[in-house]
Amino acid sequence: MMGERSLRMDILSIYVPSFFIFLGMSIISPILPIYAESFNVNYTMVSLAVSMYAFGRFMADVAVGLLADKVGRRLMMIGGTLILTVCSLLNATAPTFALFLFYRFLEGVGSAMWMTSRTTLLADILKPEERGRVMSYFQAFMLLGSSAGPTVGGIIAISHGLRAPFYAYAAAGVFSFILTFFLIHDPDGVVKKHSEGEGFSWPVVKRLLANSSFSMACLATFTIFFMRTGIRSTIIPLYASSVLHLDADAIGFVISCATITNLIVTIPVGHAIDYYGRKPIIVSTLAITALSTLIFPFTTSFTTICIAAIILGLGTGGAGQAPLALATDTTINEPHGLSMGVYRLFGDVGFVIGPILMGFIADNSNLTMPFYITTAIIIVNVVLVQIFAKETYSKKTVAKMVIAPE
Repeated sequence: MMGERSLRMDILSIYVPSFFIFLGMSIISPILPIYAESFNVNYTMVSLAVSMYAFGRFMADVAVGLLADKVGRRLMMIGGTLILTVCSLLNATAPTFALFLFYRFLEGVGSAMWMTSRTTLLADILKPEERGRVMSYFQAFMLLGSSAGPTVGGIIAISHGLRAPFYAYAAAGVFSFILTFFLIHDPDGVVKKHSEGEGFSWPVVKRLLANSSFSMACLATFTIFFMRTGIRSTIIPLYASSVLHLDADAIGFVISCATITNLIVTIPVGHAIDYYGRKPIIVSTLAITALSTLIFPFTTSFTTICIAAIILGLGTGGAGQAPLALATDTTINEPHGLSMGVYRLFGDVGFVIGPILMGFIADNSNLTMPFYITTAIIIVNVVLVQIFAKETYSKKTVAKMVIAPE
């Protein structure tokens, strides 16, 4: 009983700091482009404010996973929150745009330290039969922070100026740092077990990628990150503004429709991941996501684009947890830090290239073509997962095996 209660406290201790991390990250989201523009740079340079953060995550993912195996998950999470907090303060007082970009890059590194280490820690402590459910709770806490942040950041910016949200981000970082320092600890034996290895190992990476289920999980997370940054964060606002002529408030509501729907379905989908299995949920959620991206170019009003956004939220409700559960299941006997570093690397590749590629396509065709291209990419992903991924755990299947007569 004490062990079970201790495990729940371990999980809760990850939830709460995550809320503050994502609250802080989203607090600056409404003012980040405007603040970058205040340095008197063009729109291409403004976009680097997002890209440098993504590039920092991309560069750090695998290295962070290796360090998490050597020095522990807790130390990397503490370091990540510290970097995020300090860089938020530095961004608020950056004298030049070049320094601002450098601090954004370091923020990306800090984010990778936090995200990869917490993913590794969850892989350490969760059993297969609870991974989808518990990860859905974690996703819900992140979405709560992400949903509340933009409104808070906008109010703070209006009241106290463009630099103020960065100070609020730093304050959220301080809360997360304190909670991480006192509540999170490494599972017994994890650091000792993996610190005896040789660090980065190509044979291990090749073995991971040769595992069809792991590689399909990586492909799925790449596609979801690609869609989130390329379509949801970039093309949908542009399409809503340029084609449907919606104002900023209406566009914000459209994005909120997807986010709130995502939040509503996240926990039920998490239970479904454990009961029906990882593979059917990945396939079905990706298929719904493909349907939504195909619908967007045919929307002609505020109402119809909101409906498309709701369908998008339904599709992405399990898109984070299901591939992660599959990847975690398939790497139970591998170094967790390296495994999760490689897994997150695929997601952050999608994070980096999604906006760039979709913007390039839109520039050279129109604002509807990115939706069609993304739909095709997702459909290919669905087919590949259906063919090559092998189910790793399903409570429904286990129950049938238990009650089946011998």
